[in-house]
Amino acid sequence: MSAKVMELYRDLERIQRNLPSCNGCRKCCDTPSVNIEATILEFLPLALHLLKNNSIERWMKILETTDELNRCVFFDPHSEHGGCSYHSFRPLVCRLFSGSYILRKEKPKVWGCRHLKPQLYELLEGLPNCQEVYSKLLSIDFFLAQERYPINIALKKALEYVYVSLFPTLKYKGA
Repeated sequence: MSAKVMELYRDLERIQRNLPSCNGCRKCCDTPSVNIEATILEFLPLALHLLKNNSIERWMKILETTDELNRCVFFDPHSEHGGCSYHSFRPLVCRLFSGSYILRKEKPKVWGCRHLKPQLYELLEGLPNCQEVYSKLLSIDFFLAQERYPINIALKKALEYVYVSLFPTLKYKGA
């Protein structure tokens, strides 16, 4: 499943490669986590990465002390990669915002910040459709992609899922 999610992310990167950049504004990231939603499935690749690097428990401890009003735990205002400490593993909401469109009343509307919208409307035909991208995610695993959570909660649930799936006899205390 993780490989399929990363394949979806690479496909998006190819489509969005030449889109205008926010130049590291970070305003969309600098918000309470309750305003940014993701699914468990979107964080499986990162959860496996953290497990391989022996840092899953460190991040679980950090997540245990956060609530919905905290920013995303990976937000770093000084990061070179748009403010994300794990930019290559960021979820769909972060990938699609200011680089996609949604259909509202059967008309495409750019989904993004007010600074980039005018430029993106000129490129509308080349933008990915959010609904189609989320449908692809659902086709990977319906149950892990069905429910969206505040970003920190989605990450915590993905870490718990990986921990319990790979080590069922250990049972992480929070799972």
